[in-house]
Amino acid sequence: MNELIKIVENNGKQAVSARELYEKLGFASQHWASWYKKNITSNAFAVENEDFAQLPLSGRTLDFALSIDFAKRLAMMARTETGEQIRNYFIEVEKRATKPLSQLDILAQSVQILQAQEKRIAQVENRVKIIEAKQAIRSNFFTIVGYATLQGIQCGLKMACSLGRKATNLCKQRGVKPEEIPDPRFGKVKTYPEEILKEVFAMPIN
Repeated sequence: MNELIKIVENNGKQAVSARELYEKLGFASQHWASWYKKNITSNAFAVENEDFAQLPLSGRTLDFALSIDFAKRLAMMARTETGEQIRNYFIEVEKRATKPLSQLDILAQSVQILQAQEKRIAQVENRVKIIEAKQAIRSNFFTIVGYATLQGIQCGLKMACSLGRKATNLCKQRGVKPEEIPDPRFGKVKTYPEEILKEVFAMPIN
């Protein structure tokens, strides 16, 4: 589609120059002032900042940004040879602006939505891990299994027992007393400070 009249952006919306529209409609330049007063600024059906907005002065030329819909109405009322042609041009512009999304566009949007959902799910899962891991009286104390879950480490019973012994010994060396919390499987389990667990999980597993 050839550009019949330049379409620009004004306040985030498509717009055209009233002066350019006037000239493309074939009106004599000496009647510009009376035309814009009658059809734009004094038009009872035109809403300022919605249908039109005055543009900053360029030299001595007064101009307005017109919405596509308002420009289409003015073209239709012009009753000139080019009026119908310009009106049809604006209709085509509106159609292209609202054309259905292609399969590629739909696919791209779907991928973006899925990625956003996966990110939200990961955030929720991480919060759940933290809640599950912090089943202790003090916020910086964790069970062996809870800390492993928080770090995304697979921890079976044998490994948990081994790490628990190491954590208990390290606590004795540091003069730190582990805490105990109820556990539905084992009755009670110990919890250890996070800094102790960091060291224990960095040790070789035996």
